[in-house]
Amino acid sequence: MRGGDFILSIQVKKHEVIDFLENLKRILTDTSFDSNKDFFMVIHGKVDDTSHSTLFTLTDLGYGREDVIKCLMGLSVEEYSETRLDRDDMDPLFLYIFGKMINRKLVYIKLKIRESDRNQVVCVSFHYAKQNMTFPYA
Repeated sequence: MRGGDFILSIQVKKHEVIDFLENLKRILTDTSFDSNKDFFMVIHGKVDDTSHSTLFTLTDLGYGREDVIKCLMGLSVEEYSETRLDRDDMDPLFLYIFGKMINRKLVYIKLKIRESDRNQVVCVSFHYAKQNMTFPYA
């Protein structure tokens, strides 16, 4: 518990992470994928430490939307950390969390895929990690 907030964290099986990543890459490389319509990033959110915010991290790295998409394309099962219940948006219910080294800094990446008429990728977090992360399949 953090400040009274309950966070449900689970570790999904390796094949589920692989399936998630294959689906993510399929969506991002599909000819119908439009990064302006099918990719969403949460830039502003509940942040108590601006040096660990998405906006700060993107600015510090000099990253834009296409850079983040390219980073997501390169995610691997070894960079998977955990899966969490998304209490703010139940579509879908789970968020996949990864940690990726960029410029010798660990970046915390939390995302989900909404599957509907147009598959959408939602990147809820893309910021420097606040704490150590574990990688069960590394």
